[in-house]
Amino acid sequence: MFMKVLIIASLCVSATLQYTPFAACKAGARPSELRVEGCSKSPCLFVRGQDVKAEWDFEVVADTENLKPVVLAKALGIEVNYPIPEQNACNSLSNGKCPLKEGESVTYTLRMPILSQYPRIPIHLTFSLVDNKDNIHACFEIDAKVVD
Repeated sequence: MFMKVLIIASLCVSATLQYTPFAACKAGARPSELRVEGCSKSPCLFVRGQDVKAEWDFEVVADTENLKPVVLAKALGIEVNYPIPEQNACNSLSNGKCPLKEGESVTYTLRMPILSQYPRIPIHLTFSLVDNKDNIHACFEIDAKVVD
């Protein structure tokens, strides 16, 4: 009985941690893996009124005391900075802790609100983790669509 429960639990965990396709940015290091909850193909569907939950694994490109998330959203030909509530990415590392050393492998966890007033449109997102010396430790792009 215990073995059946363990197998079912591991299947549930693996179903929620599917890898998400992404494109590398023109500048900066790409993450080794990206997992956006509920998204295993492009475009990802972001539900209005809910948070997007994602995590990505990356290798630190230079010694750093800090990291901040930078998210650019492009829709209808307009690009804007997307506000992330937690601006200190060090507080959102699920494996690793600042200060970080070059070559260290860490995982960043993102919670990004999709407000209910956002229009139902396709968006192109660029995510970066940047330190105070403008080193880009991880950068990738995904397509998404805001839905109900």
